[in-house]
Amino acid sequence: ILGKTPQLYRHDLLALVNKQSHRFSLHMNRIPERLVPKKFALTTRVPDTRGTQKCCVARNPYNGYKYLCGATSSGIYLMQWYDPLNKFMLLKHVECSLPSPLNVFEMIITPELEYPMVCVSVKKAYQPNRYKLDLINMNSGANWFHSDDYQDMDGTATVIPKRENLNIVSVFQMEKDAILVCYDNVVKIITPHGKLRENKKQLSELEFDFNIDSILCLPDSVLAFHKHGMQGRSYKNGDITQEIRDVSRTYKLLGSDKVVMLESNLIRNGTLNNEEGHDLYILAGHEASY
Repeated sequence: ILGKTPQLYRHDLLALVNKQSHRFSLHMNRIPERLVPKKFALTTRVPDTRGTQKCCVARNPYNGYKYLCGATSSGIYLMQWYDPLNKFMLLKHVECSLPSPLNVFEMIITPELEYPMVCVSVKKAYQPNRYKLDLINMNSGANWFHSDDYQDMDGTATVIPKRENLNIVSVFQMEKDAILVCYDNVVKIITPHGKLRENKKQLSELEFDFNIDSILCLPDSVLAFHKHGMQGRSYKNGDITQEIRDVSRTYKLLGSDKVVMLESNLIRNGTLNNEEGHDLYILAGHEASY
């Protein structure tokens, strides 16, 4: 997402790498980027994405289609990857009001629906260990905001309590009936209806001794990242599976699509030392990450 008026841009990473490695041998590299024909441009604007505030990408495991959703001030647009043209094509735009700030924006995919739903907010429900997911249904355009707000109250209350806003770090769909919600220092696995998921082989709650900056879901555990490293905990029993902690450095998760990439910076005299640049690390052994 780039520009004074935010818009999605597409970067051809493979071509950019090849250009960098062969920059002295290819005549095309001598042509200014603005003069390169659009067909051969390495960075291009994605049409129909003007005003994008947030976006997310997901693959539907039931039909194999890849979707891209973007949030604008007027609603949400849905795009689908089209192989013959090697790009995302606009499917539809749903006008709706979105929370501000928009801290959550993730697709939820079910086998019953052709298009995904989009989760735009997670709050605590009135009952203990219950959560309220606000969903936009991209199939119908209907929003499910507060549709069941009062179901978990007994009807005798004279004052309706305000729902507690959560400092959501991540929302991630693990399976069709399991959604991982991470906030503060905890990870909860809930159903699409907001109940803690009951599973004899897997815990529904994991707690860490630090506030979580970002997470990575693995088949058997979850990795929680903080400023000075990360810690992994098993879904089965909550035991620590691995840990990195180095107060002399800062760490940041850059990406986890097949390859887990970390950025690290050295701290000297209590401040970040940016003059020496950043170190990049690849965490090995996580090829099976979601």
